[in-house]
Amino acid sequence: MTAPESPAAAAPPAPAPTPVLTDLGRLVRVLFSPTRVFEEQREHPTFWLPWIIVTVIFAALQFLQRPFQERARALLFEHLGRPAPAGPGAVAAVIGVLGTALTVLILSAIAAGIFYVLISVVGGETTYSRMMTVAIFAWPIAVLQQVLALGVLWMRGVGAIQSVWDAQVSFGLDLLMPSSASLSPFLRILLMGIGPLAIWQLAIAATGLKVLGKAKTGSAWTAAIVEWLVVLLVMSAIGGLAMGAAMKAMNG
Repeated sequence: MTAPESPAAAAPPAPAPTPVLTDLGRLVRVLFSPTRVFEEQREHPTFWLPWIIVTVIFAALQFLQRPFQERARALLFEHLGRPAPAGPGAVAAVIGVLGTALTVLILSAIAAGIFYVLISVVGGETTYSRMMTVAIFAWPIAVLQQVLALGVLWMRGVGAIQSVWDAQVSFGLDLLMPSSASLSPFLRILLMGIGPLAIWQLAIAATGLKVLGKAKTGSAWTAAIVEWLVVLLVMSAIGGLAMGAAMKAMNG
């Protein structure tokens, strides 16, 4: 008579998941199944590794956008009547990557702080680490937007860049404005940030607040909208000042 197989022989242990692949998969799946992704992180929310992944992807996309950004920069110096300096070297490239990482980290920390305060006010139960998780897992929409923008720029070609605005691709409400409309840089960037992708990002954030913050649906959406408005206004103000200065230099 054959002896029964031992449990270990019948079912070998499954290999341990790789953290990088796990979080990369979550960053992709959060676009379509945010509830499940956030439920997986109830007990052990993750932030640092997804932050590194998002930073690396953004750095790669920025590298691919360099020909278009350099064309816009050359036009700016051409209007100033000065030769454009040489393109960024290795040191500048490293500084750019570090700047991207720091920007994502700071914006995520601000968003998490707003989420934590608002969810606490409405009676939810959460921690700052969980809110950091919600903040970083809302970034895949920004990554997707950069991918789509890069695709549009490639289809247009570098030669289509005739002003600093041509290097910016919008998927927002500014596309609905008539071409004759005169918008301030602040208002134009503000409208660029309002569109279908922004609503998608709001839905992901609200889902995260509901799951990880134990907030009611209405409270979760309110907190997500307030945070989105604060960040949008701040970024529109900063971007508006930068673009306004560039336009003034080109028109002056």
